[in-house]
Amino acid sequence: MYFLLVRRRERGIAIPNEKLAKIQPLRADVHIEYGYSKVLGRPCIEACVFNPMPSGDIIPPLHDASVNGMATLGMNITGFEEVDGVLYAQSWWCRAAGNYDD
Repeated sequence: MYFLLVRRRERGIAIPNEKLAKIQPLRADVHIEYGYSKVLGRPCIEACVFNPMPSGDIIPPLHDASVNGMATLGMNITGFEEVDGVLYAQSWWCRAAGNYDD
C-alpha cells in the first residue's frame, strides 16, 4: 500500500519536531510481512519499502516491526534498521498517499 513515509530517527536518535515538519516524505509502497531476517538470524516481522528494481533497498527495512499506532489516514511503524552493521531504533510515520494508481 502506498504511503507518504517520514523516517523519525537518525541512527536511533529522534528527529526534533521542527525538523520533522521540513522533511520531504518519501512516496513508498510499504510491505509488512513475516519471514526470516538475515540480519537478526531468525524469523520476525519486517517492514520494507518495495523496490521493483534490482538495485537494492530504497531505505533500510525495519526488523521486528510493529504497528504501534494507527488512525484514519496513517500509521506509525517501529522496529530496528541496520546501518553499517549496527542496529538502530527507527520509526516510520506513514500517511495515506492519496492516488494509488501511480
